This record gives sequence, structure tokens and C-alpha cells, in this order.
Amino acid sequence: MKKDILKQLKNNFIIYTENNKKTLNLKNSIKNIKKLYLNKKNFFIIIKKFEKDPNKIISKTIKFSKLFGKPLSQNKHGQKFVLVKPNTKLLKKKLKNKNIKLRYHQTNIGGAIHSDGPQLYSPPKYVIMACLNQAKQGGDSIIVSTNKIYRYLKKNNKKILNVLKDRFYFERRGFRFSNNNIFKKAIFENSYNNFRFRYLREYIEAGHNIKKSALSPKIINAMNTLDELLNKKKFQTKYRLNEGDIIILNNDYLAHGRSGFKLNNKGPQRSLLRIWIR
Repeated sequence: MKKDILKQLKNNFIIYTENNKKTLNLKNSIKNIKKLYLNKKNFFIIIKKFEKDPNKIISKTIKFSKLFGKPLSQNKHGQKFVLVKPNTKLLKKKLKNKNIKLRYHQTNIGGAIHSDGPQLYSPPKYVIMACLNQAKQGGDSIIVSTNKIYRYLKKNNKKILNVLKDRFYFERRGFRFSNNNIFKKAIFENSYNNFRFRYLREYIEAGHNIKKSALSPKIINAMNTLDELLNKKKFQTKYRLNEGDIIILNNDYLAHGRSGFKLNNKGPQRSLLRIWIR
């Protein structure tokens, strides 16, 4: 099956790894693609013009994603292939009712650098996103090396790092669990050579509100410091995905986000197909 799918794809296509342009040959095994690009150094690749035909990009990306592992459910409905696009109806309702909760991917806001699936016990290892439609203004992808931030804090501010290695309450938003809708996990985990970054600040703040456990000034200061580092250019790579491009990133080692974007007055809104893989 893997060989059949690879035959359907181009043998060669252009990838970008932290501003370095390379040609990737798909005759290499997926194992080597993981080894050479996704599991070390920059931990991501961007594939230019993965599919030019807009009618084929979704099906082709889904087939390709299954070569990397098992697609995970991304919400309480069990959806494994989710469109990341602003929910314009709910956005309008939220202007009148601030109690309406939206997940980040349902908005057009920028910032909020995060990892995917922080509300899961085992978040996705890889996140694959295919650009279906781009915003006319804004919407650039932001990729952040949390491994570099970890090393920076270890060298320059161990007190902050130790706070971030402690466990926090996370709201398990978007899912339905029989036991409860919060759990405790660390933002940084690094043990037995297993590194993992887990973070979406809004989910931590909501989790502590649900538990009625106030965040201490020390914790707030640590998260403020983390947010500052996540937004520093020296830890970031920015790239504007165009229709037909895809990005594959290692969700353990990287955080990501986007610049805010304007809603399109006409035509489809900015939309990406997102797949979580473990």
C-alpha cells in the first residue's frame, strides 16, 4: 500500500527546513524522512506545491499522512481530518456572548503559540497541515523550536524552567471524557531522552478556573516568560503557506501558531486540513 501511494506522488518536490531549500526524493522511505527531517535538527518540513489540483489536495494529503502513523481523533465527534478555518457564525455570536468557548482553530486570531492536543494524555507525535485556501491578508505560519527554548532556560533561567516542569491543570476542551474534563501535566517534560512540550495557555487558565486553583504570581511570571520566548524571532521560523503546500512538524519538539488574518469578504475563508498522527 505504501509503495502504491508513493507512486501516485511526484518522485521529487521542494521542501523547506528553517529557510534551507532542498529537494526531497520520495523514493526514500518514510522511515528515512522521519529520521533525516522530522526527528532531529529542525523537526519540520514544508512541501511546496504538494498538489496543484484543489480537488485532490484533501484525499492526497490523507493518503500521505497514513504513511507516517495512525491518525488520531481531534474532538468529541471522533473526527480525524479537521478543517482549520474560522467559524464565522460562532465568532459573531461571541461578540454578544463572551461565554461562548471557541477552540483556537475556529478563530482568526494570531499569536497563542501552542502545541496541538495538549488536552490529551498522549498528544500527536506529528501534525500535518495542508493549505486549501489562504487569507488575502495575514495568516502566516509560525514555527517555534521549544527544544531551543528549553536549552536556553536551562542555561540562563533554571528557576523558570523548574516551574514549567511542574504539573498544571489543563482543560480537556473539545473532548468528552467520562471521568472529568481536567488533568495535570507538565509544560516541559524531558526524561529518559523523551522530550515533550505541551502548552496552550488558555487551556491551563481554564483548567485552574475549573479546579478553583488560583495561579500563583510565580506561575504567571513563568508563563509570561515562556510566552515572551515563544514570540522571539530567534526561536521562530515564519512561512506563508500557499494553496497546495503542506507542512509536517514534530509536535513534541515544536510549537506553532500564525499571524492574525482578516476574514475574506468574498470566497472561502483561510482553511487548512489538519491531521494528528501518532
